[in-house]
Amino acid sequence: MCETMLALVMTRAGGPEVLETREIARPRIANDTDILVRVMAAGINPADVQNRRNGAIYGSRPKDSFTILGIDGAGIVEEIGSAITHLRPGDAIWYNDGGYTGNFGSYAEYKVLNGHYAARKPVSLGFVEAAALPTVALTAWEAVFDKGGVTPGSFALVHGGAGGLGHIAIQYLRRLGARIAATVSNDAKASFVLSLGAELAIQYREQDVAAALRRWTGKAGADTVFDFVGHENFARSFDHAAPFGTLVNTVVSPWPRGSNDAAEWNNLDVRFVNIGQPQIAGDHVRRLRQTDILRRVAGMVDCGELYPHVDRVVSFGGVGAAHDALENGRTIGRVVLSVAPDLAA
Repeated sequence: MCETMLALVMTRAGGPEVLETREIARPRIANDTDILVRVMAAGINPADVQNRRNGAIYGSRPKDSFTILGIDGAGIVEEIGSAITHLRPGDAIWYNDGGYTGNFGSYAEYKVLNGHYAARKPVSLGFVEAAALPTVALTAWEAVFDKGGVTPGSFALVHGGAGGLGHIAIQYLRRLGARIAATVSNDAKASFVLSLGAELAIQYREQDVAAALRRWTGKAGADTVFDFVGHENFARSFDHAAPFGTLVNTVVSPWPRGSNDAAEWNNLDVRFVNIGQPQIAGDHVRRLRQTDILRRVAGMVDCGELYPHVDRVVSFGGVGAAHDALENGRTIGRVVLSVAPDLAA
C-alpha cells in the first residue's frame, strides 16, 4: 500500500482559500481499537465551514502543523486493530469522526478512527449518498427524537427545511405523524420541502413567519420549533413557539436581547443539540450511542423510510466553492466530496 495520500489541508483559519491539496503521509493504526478506512466520500457540512473559520481548535489539544476537515464520511475498511471483531477488511462503513486539530477528518484518501464508532453503511446507498447522511442524520435524530417532544398531530416548524439538516428532520417528523411547516428562501426550496411531506412552506423573505404560523395552527405558534439556522434566527424563533412549546437549537447563536420574560411567561422549553460534544469530550458511552443511531438510520434507509438529497458532488478542488455555497444558502439538501470516484459504488 502506498505510504502517502492526497488530502485537503488547512494551515490557518480563514476563508475557502486556506484549503489546499497536498500529498502527505498516510495515517497508520496506532491502537488495537483502530481501523484504517479508505475514504470514498465525505460530507461537506456547515460545521466544516465553522471549523475552517476558527482553525478547528477545541480545548487544550496540541496544534498540528495542519488540519484536515471533514466530520463525516463513508469508505472501505482496509485494516483493523486486534480488538475489532465486528468489522473486517473490505466492509463498507460510515461514521462521524474527526475534522479538527488533533483528529484529522475525511477530506483525505485515508482516515484512522476507533472502529467502535463506525457502522456498516446502508446497502441501498452508494458511497456518495451514504457520506451525505451521518452528521445530519445524527443531529436531526437527537433534535427530533431526543429533544423535540413531538407527538402525532402536533405542529412542528423546521427552520431551514430545505437544508442538509432540515430535509432529514422533515422525514423523521413525517414518520412521527407530525404536522410540518418549514421556512425556505425561494420557490424551488418551497417545492422541495412540500415534496418531503411538509404541509406549509413559509418563504421568510416575503412572509411574516409568526403570522403564517398563527393562521396554520390556530394558536400562537408551533408546538415544537427546530432552529437549524441559528444566529439572529434563534432570537426570532422564540416568537414562533406556542405557549408550553419547545425550541430546539443546533447552531451557536446570541441570546435574545433584554429579559427572558416572553419565554418564561409562555413556559417554553429551550433545548440544544451538539453532536460533536461527545467526541471533543471523549465521552465513549455517548459516542457508542451515536454509532447505534447510525445503525438504526441505515435500517430506515434500506427500508425506504429515509433518503438524502444530494445537491452537488465536488472533488478536492471544488470544496472551497462548496463551502461558499453553503455559507450563502445556495444549496438544497447535502453537498458531498467524492474522494475516490473510480471505486464509488
